[in-house]
Amino acid sequence: MSTRKLLYSNGLPFTDPLAINIDRQMDRIANRKASCIIIDGSIGMGKTTMAKHIMDYINKKYNGPPVDLSIKHHPQLSLGGKEFTGCFRVTHKEGLKVITYDEAGDFNRRGAIRSFNQMINRLFETYRGFQILVIICLPTFHILDSQLFTNNIPRMLIHITNRSNKYATFKAYSLSGMNWIRYWYDKLPKGASHKCYGKVQPNFYGKFYNLSATDEKALDVLSTHGKKNLLKNSEKELKGLMSYSEIAEKLGKSVIWTKKTVLKLKIKHNTIIDQKKYFLKEIVDRLIDYQDESKQEKKIKIDIGGTRKNEGDN
Repeated sequence: MSTRKLLYSNGLPFTDPLAINIDRQMDRIANRKASCIIIDGSIGMGKTTMAKHIMDYINKKYNGPPVDLSIKHHPQLSLGGKEFTGCFRVTHKEGLKVITYDEAGDFNRRGAIRSFNQMINRLFETYRGFQILVIICLPTFHILDSQLFTNNIPRMLIHITNRSNKYATFKAYSLSGMNWIRYWYDKLPKGASHKCYGKVQPNFYGKFYNLSATDEKALDVLSTHGKKNLLKNSEKELKGLMSYSEIAEKLGKSVIWTKKTVLKLKIKHNTIIDQKKYFLKEIVDRLIDYQDESKQEKKIKIDIGGTRKNEGDN
Protein backbone atom coordinates (compact mmCIF):
# COMPACT_ATOMS: atom_id res chain seq x y z
CA MET A 1 0.00 0.00 0.00
CA SER A 2 1.56 3.32 -1.09
CA THR A 3 1.67 6.25 1.31
CA ARG A 4 0.20 9.60 0.33
CA LYS A 5 2.82 12.10 -0.88
CA LEU A 6 2.51 15.32 1.11
CA LEU A 7 5.64 17.38 0.37
CA TYR A 8 7.58 18.58 -2.67
CA SER A 9 11.39 18.54 -2.82
CA ASN A 10 11.42 21.96 -1.12
CA GLY A 11 9.95 20.35 2.02
CA LEU A 12 6.64 22.19 1.57
CA PRO A 13 3.15 21.05 0.49
CA PHE A 14 3.21 23.66 -2.32
CA THR A 15 5.68 24.75 -5.00
CA ASP A 16 8.40 27.38 -4.49
CA PRO A 17 6.94 30.56 -6.06
CA LEU A 18 4.07 30.56 -3.56
CA ALA A 19 6.43 30.40 -0.57
CA ILE A 20 8.40 33.37 -1.93
CA ASN A 21 5.24 35.45 -2.34
CA ILE A 22 3.88 34.53 1.10
CA ASP A 23 7.17 35.79 2.57
CA ARG A 24 6.66 39.08 0.72
CA GLN A 25 3.21 39.48 2.25
CA MET A 26 4.61 38.85 5.73
CA ASP A 27 7.26 41.54 5.08
CA ARG A 28 4.41 43.96 4.29
CA ILE A 29 2.68 42.97 7.52
CA ALA A 30 5.90 43.56 9.50
CA ASN A 31 6.02 47.07 7.97
CA ARG A 32 2.42 47.69 9.14
CA LYS A 33 0.99 47.59 5.62
CA ALA A 34 -2.40 45.95 5.18
CA SER A 35 -2.24 42.69 3.23
CA CYS A 36 -4.76 40.05 2.28
CA ILE A 37 -4.54 36.82 0.27
CA ILE A 38 -7.66 35.67 -1.56
CA ILE A 39 -8.23 32.03 -2.49
CA ASP A 40 -11.10 31.34 -4.85
CA GLY A 41 -12.43 28.41 -6.87
CA SER A 42 -15.54 26.31 -7.17
CA ILE A 43 -16.85 23.93 -4.48
CA GLY A 44 -14.51 21.05 -3.59
CA MET A 45 -11.42 22.52 -5.24
CA GLY A 46 -9.42 22.68 -1.99
CA LYS A 47 -9.64 26.35 -0.95
CA THR A 48 -9.57 25.54 2.77
CA THR A 49 -6.80 22.97 2.23
CA MET A 50 -4.66 25.64 0.58
CA ALA A 51 -5.43 28.10 3.41
CA LYS A 52 -4.39 25.47 5.97
CA HIS A 53 -1.08 24.90 4.14
CA ILE A 54 -0.33 28.64 4.07
CA MET A 55 -1.23 29.11 7.74
CA ASP A 56 0.93 26.14 8.80
CA TYR A 57 3.82 27.59 6.78
CA ILE A 58 3.48 31.00 8.47
CA ASN A 59 2.98 29.50 11.95
CA LYS A 60 6.19 27.47 11.55
CA LYS A 61 8.05 30.52 10.25
CA TYR A 62 7.18 32.34 13.50
CA ASN A 63 7.76 29.30 15.76
CA GLY A 64 4.07 28.62 16.20
CA PRO A 65 2.13 25.30 16.24
CA PRO A 66 0.21 23.79 13.32
CA VAL A 67 -3.30 25.18 12.82
CA ASP A 68 -5.75 23.86 15.41
CA LEU A 69 -8.72 22.16 13.73
CA SER A 70 -10.60 21.11 16.86
CA ILE A 71 -14.29 22.03 17.07
CA LYS A 72 -13.92 23.85 20.41
CA HIS A 73 -10.79 25.84 19.55
CA HIS A 74 -10.01 26.85 15.96
CA PRO A 75 -9.18 30.59 16.14
CA GLN A 76 -7.23 30.65 12.89
CA LEU A 77 -10.02 29.17 10.80
CA SER A 78 -13.27 31.13 10.93
CA LEU A 79 -16.15 29.23 9.35
CA GLY A 80 -18.47 32.06 8.42
CA GLY A 81 -18.85 35.68 9.43
CA LYS A 82 -20.37 35.04 12.86
CA GLU A 83 -17.11 33.44 14.05
CA PHE A 84 -14.68 35.82 12.40
CA THR A 85 -14.46 38.72 14.87
CA GLY A 86 -14.10 36.38 17.85
CA CYS A 87 -11.50 34.27 16.05
CA PHE A 88 -9.54 37.38 15.10
CA ARG A 89 -9.36 38.48 18.76
CA VAL A 90 -8.17 35.05 19.91
CA THR A 91 -5.62 34.84 17.08
CA HIS A 92 -4.15 38.19 18.15
CA LYS A 93 -4.22 37.21 21.84
CA GLU A 94 -2.32 33.98 21.14
CA GLY A 95 0.34 35.83 19.13
CA LEU A 96 -0.49 34.12 15.84
CA LYS A 97 0.22 35.89 12.55
CA VAL A 98 -2.46 34.63 10.18
CA ILE A 99 -6.19 33.93 10.10
CA THR A 100 -8.55 32.55 7.44
CA TYR A 101 -12.12 33.56 6.72
CA ASP A 102 -13.89 30.63 5.04
CA GLU A 103 -17.30 31.64 3.70
CA ALA A 104 -18.79 28.23 4.72
CA GLY A 105 -21.95 28.81 2.71
CA ASP A 106 -22.52 32.29 4.17
CA PHE A 107 -23.51 33.75 0.83
CA ASN A 108 -26.55 31.53 0.43
CA ARG A 109 -28.26 33.96 2.78
CA ARG A 110 -29.90 37.17 1.63
CA GLY A 111 -27.85 40.24 2.48
CA ALA A 112 -24.84 38.15 3.57
CA ILE A 113 -22.51 39.58 0.90
CA ARG A 114 -23.25 43.14 2.02
CA SER A 115 -22.74 42.22 5.68
CA PHE A 116 -19.48 40.45 4.85
CA ASN A 117 -18.09 43.45 2.96
CA GLN A 118 -19.05 45.81 5.78
CA MET A 119 -17.27 43.55 8.28
CA ILE A 120 -14.12 43.23 6.16
CA ASN A 121 -13.93 46.97 5.48
CA ARG A 122 -14.31 47.73 9.22
CA LEU A 123 -11.60 45.21 10.01
CA PHE A 124 -9.05 46.75 7.65
CA GLU A 125 -9.77 50.26 8.91
CA THR A 126 -8.13 49.36 12.23
CA TYR A 127 -6.24 46.21 11.33
CA ARG A 128 -2.66 47.36 10.63
CA GLY A 129 -1.67 47.48 14.29
CA PHE A 130 -2.53 43.82 14.75
CA GLN A 131 0.02 42.69 12.11
CA ILE A 132 -2.06 39.67 11.10
CA LEU A 133 -2.30 38.39 7.53
CA VAL A 134 -5.90 37.71 6.49
CA ILE A 135 -6.72 34.91 4.04
CA ILE A 136 -10.20 34.97 2.50
CA CYS A 137 -11.67 31.84 0.86
CA LEU A 138 -14.52 32.57 -1.55
CA PRO A 139 -16.25 30.86 -4.47
CA THR A 140 -15.35 33.94 -6.54
CA PHE A 141 -13.45 37.07 -5.47
CA HIS A 142 -15.77 39.34 -7.50
CA ILE A 143 -18.16 39.63 -4.55
CA LEU A 144 -15.57 41.71 -2.67
CA ASP A 145 -16.27 45.41 -2.27
CA SER A 146 -14.35 47.66 -4.67
CA GLN A 147 -13.20 49.77 -1.70
CA LEU A 148 -10.78 46.99 -0.72
CA PHE A 149 -9.11 47.22 -4.12
CA THR A 150 -9.09 51.02 -4.05
CA ASN A 151 -7.21 50.78 -0.74
CA ASN A 152 -4.74 48.23 -2.26
CA ILE A 153 -5.48 45.63 0.43
CA PRO A 154 -5.76 42.34 -1.55
CA ARG A 155 -2.20 41.55 -2.66
CA MET A 156 -2.47 38.06 -4.09
CA LEU A 157 -5.22 35.95 -5.63
CA ILE A 158 -4.82 32.17 -5.72
CA HIS A 159 -7.34 30.87 -8.24
CA ILE A 160 -7.60 27.07 -7.99
CA THR A 161 -8.21 25.61 -11.43
CA ASN A 162 -8.18 21.82 -11.02
CA ARG A 163 -7.97 19.15 -8.32
CA SER A 164 -7.26 15.43 -8.32
CA ASN A 165 -7.23 12.97 -5.42
CA LYS A 166 -3.54 13.81 -4.88
CA TYR A 167 -2.98 17.48 -5.66
CA ALA A 168 -4.51 20.67 -7.07
CA THR A 169 -3.27 23.29 -9.54
CA PHE A 170 -3.65 27.06 -9.31
CA LYS A 171 -2.89 30.38 -10.97
CA ALA A 172 -1.67 33.31 -8.86
CA TYR A 173 -2.32 36.97 -9.64
CA SER A 174 -1.08 40.25 -8.18
CA LEU A 175 -3.32 43.20 -7.28
CA SER A 176 -2.84 44.55 -10.81
CA GLY A 177 -3.88 41.18 -12.25
CA MET A 178 -6.95 41.10 -10.03
CA ASN A 179 -8.01 44.52 -11.24
CA TRP A 180 -7.70 43.41 -14.85
CA ILE A 181 -9.73 40.25 -14.10
CA ARG A 182 -12.41 42.45 -12.52
CA TYR A 183 -12.38 44.60 -15.66
CA TRP A 184 -12.98 41.58 -17.90
CA TYR A 185 -15.59 40.16 -15.55
CA ASP A 186 -17.70 43.28 -16.14
CA LYS A 187 -17.01 43.37 -19.90
CA LEU A 188 -17.76 39.76 -20.80
CA PRO A 189 -21.36 38.57 -21.37
CA LYS A 190 -22.97 37.27 -18.19
CA GLY A 191 -22.83 33.63 -19.27
CA ALA A 192 -19.12 33.90 -20.10
CA SER A 193 -17.94 36.00 -17.15
CA HIS A 194 -16.07 33.00 -15.69
CA LYS A 195 -13.63 33.27 -18.62
CA CYS A 196 -12.26 36.52 -17.16
CA TYR A 197 -9.39 34.63 -15.46
CA GLY A 198 -8.15 33.38 -18.82
CA LYS A 199 -7.95 36.96 -20.16
CA VAL A 200 -5.10 37.86 -17.79
CA GLN A 201 -1.64 36.29 -17.60
CA PRO A 202 -0.94 34.96 -14.07
CA ASN A 203 2.16 36.06 -12.20
CA PHE A 204 2.96 32.39 -11.60
CA TYR A 205 1.46 28.91 -11.66
CA GLY A 206 1.65 26.32 -8.90
CA LYS A 207 0.53 23.07 -7.33
CA PHE A 208 -0.27 21.92 -3.81
CA TYR A 209 -0.79 18.52 -2.26
CA ASN A 210 -3.86 17.46 -0.35
CA LEU A 211 -3.76 17.34 3.45
CA SER A 212 -2.63 14.35 5.44
CA ALA A 213 -5.38 11.80 6.12
CA THR A 214 -5.49 12.93 9.79
CA ASP A 215 -5.81 16.65 8.96
CA GLU A 216 -8.27 15.91 6.16
CA LYS A 217 -10.53 14.05 8.59
CA ALA A 218 -10.24 16.80 11.25
CA LEU A 219 -11.05 19.50 8.69
CA ASP A 220 -14.01 17.49 7.41
CA VAL A 221 -15.40 17.12 10.96
CA LEU A 222 -14.93 20.85 11.64
CA SER A 223 -16.49 21.90 8.32
CA THR A 224 -19.43 19.53 8.83
CA HIS A 225 -19.97 20.97 12.30
CA GLY A 226 -19.97 24.50 10.88
CA LYS A 227 -22.40 23.54 8.13
CA LYS A 228 -24.77 21.91 10.65
CA ASN A 229 -25.02 25.26 12.41
CA LEU A 230 -25.56 26.93 9.03
CA LEU A 231 -28.38 24.48 8.22
CA LYS A 232 -30.03 25.19 11.57
CA ASN A 233 -29.85 28.94 10.96
CA SER A 234 -31.16 28.48 7.42
CA GLU A 235 -34.12 26.47 8.71
CA LYS A 236 -34.94 29.23 11.20
CA GLU A 237 -34.74 31.93 8.52
CA LEU A 238 -36.67 30.01 5.85
CA LYS A 239 -39.51 29.10 8.19
CA GLY A 240 -39.45 32.44 10.01
CA LEU A 241 -38.88 30.77 13.38
CA MET A 242 -38.26 32.83 16.51
CA SER A 243 -37.01 31.93 19.99
CA TYR A 244 -38.37 33.36 23.23
CA SER A 245 -35.52 35.87 23.43
CA GLU A 246 -36.08 37.05 19.83
CA ILE A 247 -39.83 37.43 20.45
CA ALA A 248 -39.17 39.36 23.66
CA GLU A 249 -36.75 41.70 21.85
CA LYS A 250 -39.34 42.40 19.13
CA LEU A 251 -41.99 43.22 21.72
CA GLY A 252 -39.73 45.18 24.04
CA LYS A 253 -40.68 42.82 26.86
CA SER A 254 -38.75 40.52 29.17
CA VAL A 255 -38.23 36.85 28.35
CA ILE A 256 -40.10 35.95 31.58
CA TRP A 257 -43.16 38.00 30.51
CA THR A 258 -43.02 36.40 27.05
CA LYS A 259 -42.90 32.85 28.42
CA LYS A 260 -45.73 33.49 30.90
CA THR A 261 -47.94 35.07 28.23
CA VAL A 262 -47.31 32.29 25.71
CA LEU A 263 -48.23 29.76 28.42
CA LYS A 264 -51.34 31.74 29.39
CA LEU A 265 -52.52 31.92 25.78
CA LYS A 266 -51.72 28.23 25.26
CA ILE A 267 -49.65 28.93 22.13
CA LYS A 268 -47.86 25.80 20.95
CA HIS A 269 -44.24 26.00 19.79
CA ASN A 270 -43.56 25.01 16.19
CA THR A 271 -40.32 23.08 16.69
CA ILE A 272 -37.41 22.45 19.06
CA ILE A 273 -33.81 23.03 17.92
CA ASP A 274 -30.92 22.37 20.32
CA GLN A 275 -33.41 22.08 23.20
CA LYS A 276 -34.81 25.56 22.50
CA LYS A 277 -38.43 26.16 21.55
CA TYR A 278 -39.13 28.07 18.36
CA PHE A 279 -42.38 29.69 17.19
CA LEU A 280 -43.61 30.94 13.84
CA LYS A 281 -43.15 34.69 13.45
CA GLU A 282 -46.94 35.19 13.49
CA ILE A 283 -46.72 34.82 17.26
CA VAL A 284 -45.49 38.42 17.47
CA ASP A 285 -48.76 39.73 15.99
CA ARG A 286 -50.73 37.49 18.36
CA LEU A 287 -48.89 38.86 21.40
CA ILE A 288 -49.23 42.46 20.17
CA ASP A 289 -53.00 41.88 19.86
CA TYR A 290 -53.02 40.47 23.38
CA GLN A 291 -51.18 43.54 24.70
CA ASP A 292 -53.69 45.85 22.96
CA GLU A 293 -56.65 43.85 24.33
CA SER A 294 -55.18 43.96 27.84
CA LYS A 295 -54.66 47.73 27.63
CA GLN A 296 -58.24 48.20 26.39
CA GLU A 297 -59.68 46.05 29.20
CA LYS A 298 -57.65 47.99 31.75
CA LYS A 299 -58.87 51.31 30.30
CA ILE A 300 -62.52 50.15 30.44
CA LYS A 301 -62.14 49.11 34.09
CA ILE A 302 -60.65 52.49 34.96
CA ASP A 303 -63.42 54.33 33.09
CA ILE A 304 -66.15 52.28 34.76
CA GLY A 305 -64.58 52.78 38.17
CA GLY A 306 -64.40 56.51 37.62
CA THR A 307 -68.03 56.66 36.44
CA ARG A 308 -69.29 54.81 39.51
CA LYS A 309 -67.42 57.16 41.79
CA ASN A 310 -68.96 60.18 40.07
CA GLU A 311 -72.46 58.63 40.32
CA GLY A 312 -71.99 58.09 44.09
CA ASP A 313 -71.00 61.71 44.56
CA ASN A 314 -74.27 62.78 42.92
